[in-house]
Amino acid sequence: MRPRKPAIFDLEMRPSRSLDRRSFWLMIAGVSLIFLLMGVRFLMLGAWPILPFMLADIALLAWAMRASYRSGRASEHLRLDSEGLEFIRIAAHGQARRTRLEPWHARVELEELGEAENRLWLRAGDRRLRLGSFLSPAERAAIADVIDDGLRRFRRGDRP
Repeated sequence: MRPRKPAIFDLEMRPSRSLDRRSFWLMIAGVSLIFLLMGVRFLMLGAWPILPFMLADIALLAWAMRASYRSGRASEHLRLDSEGLEFIRIAAHGQARRTRLEPWHARVELEELGEAENRLWLRAGDRRLRLGSFLSPAERAAIADVIDDGLRRFRRGDRP
């Protein structure tokens, strides 16, 4: 493997998750405890048909949270060095897709969709790649500034 050239910028973007694994299990245990207490009450009232639905609620909550964690494994990498601009999108299941762009023709577009929403695009010639769809609008604006600054430095010849 040949050594990599020093980068003007090397960005790694990942979706954030609000709960860590421990908190996830604590939340499931807490919901289960509340449902258990409610289930005992319904059982005492003779409303036992509600219990399977409560179990299904817990199972669906756990499934949805696991699906959220699974989707959090996706990432995007953007690297600019003296050899060019490389964009790598890694799907949640691990499949990587690499795209090389010519940095001389690349530009950043921050599309404003409304007061609190935007989209970040990287354009080079006829190619247009969407970046950071899982980021907040403020994060996309900050990333756009970083990429734009890096491309300007590349064009000026300010290489590390």
